Amino acid sequence: MVLRATHASSSFIISFKPHSLAVSRDATHVVSWDLGGRLYSVYRDDVTWRRGLSGDVLEKRGSGASRSRTWPTPARADAVVDGAATFARETADAITTPAWRWSAPVEPVVAQLVLSHLQLCAQFGAAQARGDAGRFAAVYRPVGILPPDQYLSLVVQATVGCSFNTCTFCDFYHDGYRVKSPDQFRAHVEEVRRYLGASISLRSRGIFLGAANAMAVPMATLVPVFETLVEELDAIPRGVCAFVDGFTGTKKTAGQYRMLSHLGLRRVYIGLESGHDPLLAFIRKPGLAADAVETVCRIKDAGVQVGVIVMTGLGGERFAAGHVTDTVEAVNQMRLGEKDLIYLSDLVEVASAAYPRIAEREAIHALSPEARRAQREAIRAGLRFGGPGPRFATYDIREFVY
Repeated sequence: MVLRATHASSSFIISFKPHSLAVSRDATHVVSWDLGGRLYSVYRDDVTWRRGLSGDVLEKRGSGASRSRTWPTPARADAVVDGAATFARETADAITTPAWRWSAPVEPVVAQLVLSHLQLCAQFGAAQARGDAGRFAAVYRPVGILPPDQYLSLVVQATVGCSFNTCTFCDFYHDGYRVKSPDQFRAHVEEVRRYLGASISLRSRGIFLGAANAMAVPMATLVPVFETLVEELDAIPRGVCAFVDGFTGTKKTAGQYRMLSHLGLRRVYIGLESGHDPLLAFIRKPGLAADAVETVCRIKDAGVQVGVIVMTGLGGERFAAGHVTDTVEAVNQMRLGEKDLIYLSDLVEVASAAYPRIAEREAIHALSPEARRAQREAIRAGLRFGGPGPRFATYDIREFVY
């Protein structure tokens, strides 16, 4: 429900939904929390801050190509969280004064619900937020990355780390690799539910099975994992999504993917990166482009949707021509349809990853922003689909916080 009110010289819009509460004051200051009272986002003076369950706070200014993203200092992040708590407290106090005027009649029970939730949100200051982030770290290993359409999914981790962790452009996984037993996974799901409490409702987009390559888990372990998701998290109607790499994905048959679809598997994301095998070898990504094509086709034969991730700018000028030609050829063989996704992800050179050092040593000249745009356009222009094609979206890893 959306409620409007005035107090003194300020106007308020309060959006109270089954998964969140958001308050806008004078259309210049907007704060939202989940139903557990945890801060989610703040907008003020054309700056947006988004807080993850991990405690990380992402600050964004501007839009489009001019958008800047920074990770505030701990003191600055604390100030954002404390400011949101103060905002909730001030709004709660205003509701209880005679100067508060609802724009339309509001039932007392609704007004009390809003007030109670604002009072809960007012308790989520910096000290509580730090404690909450500590509880998150006790339940989760770091959530390295998610596809953008999964940012508001409920993450549960059947694995820790990445099963190969050799890609030179990636620096997400530092905890080695291990697969949880079915009993360990069930205990993890129970811990996630206890930790999130009412906050779980905001993570309603679906279920994301982590970490980097969860679909690589052998069927003897993966089937009990999915059965736990069905029993504990209502996975069949909610849907389960996960990553797999092209090479490992060929180790499962279409029949096995179909079996998992009956247990809730809805979409699998495949990091193709490039269809150009020499470039895949250069970035030390296991397998060939043909493996990714084979994996996608098996998944689609099982009636499961796919999300294919293509990187632009990867390999710089040296690999540019082959990257475009072979990527177009590979994607055109995947039989993608209207329920599938293609993500175009621009290369972000992370200083702590191996790619920048290798590129410098090998005299790889990076593409200019204009050349990267041209590369994206060339890839899209070359794609052909037999019917309604997949949706295209941008995948910017700098936008992620969980």
